[in-house]
Amino acid sequence: MAFTVKLLNKEKVTHDVFQLVLEKPRGYTYTAGQCAELTMQREGYAPEKAPFSFIGLNTDADLRIAMKTYKGEETLSGHAHRLQAGDAVSISEARNEVEYRGPGVFIAGGTGITPFMAIFRQLQKDGKLKGNMLLYANKRGEDICFEGELHNMFGTQVISILSLEDRPRNASGEIDKGFIELHVRNFSQPFYLCGPEPFVKHVALVLKELGVKKELVSEYY
Repeated sequence: MAFTVKLLNKEKVTHDVFQLVLEKPRGYTYTAGQCAELTMQREGYAPEKAPFSFIGLNTDADLRIAMKTYKGEETLSGHAHRLQAGDAVSISEARNEVEYRGPGVFIAGGTGITPFMAIFRQLQKDGKLKGNMLLYANKRGEDICFEGELHNMFGTQVISILSLEDRPRNASGEIDKGFIELHVRNFSQPFYLCGPEPFVKHVALVLKELGVKKELVSEYY
């Protein structure tokens, strides 16, 4: 089932990532870690659709998603760049995406952080965020989503690393075997990976080399 809703607001998260605040249909529910398919209709074009993760809480009065946009592209993400408050979009019922299986290590690349945000916010609200760690990789500081909020949530348990920029508050380089060995002590806990497929596959291989059992690693891309 699909619902037609209005865009209430569009806010910048980074230079190329926007948060879309949408009307919440009556009775619409979801759990942290779920996503929905967003469909946009443009005159003269076939409907464009893609899944996007909820980043807010089910108790919020509206629906919030985040998406990377590409100005000028004739794609859903390019069209989203041109969306304005009052525009109508279609959203599907919620479906499962990321399953939280208890405290562990979240490893995200770029906008791969977005499927984790609702989980982090729900855990913080419930007083259950303790015991989780976040390793977050980006190219430059301007690419980091929700930077201040994540540091407030995790404190010293978030390590942000940049591959193309030296920045005092961030580590430099990539999430490789040495980086994970340096920051993670327990390899018998759940690992949650999300980001571009090559990034996720690389990190999964590194975890395998470090002796992490396959059933402890969840991959999302």
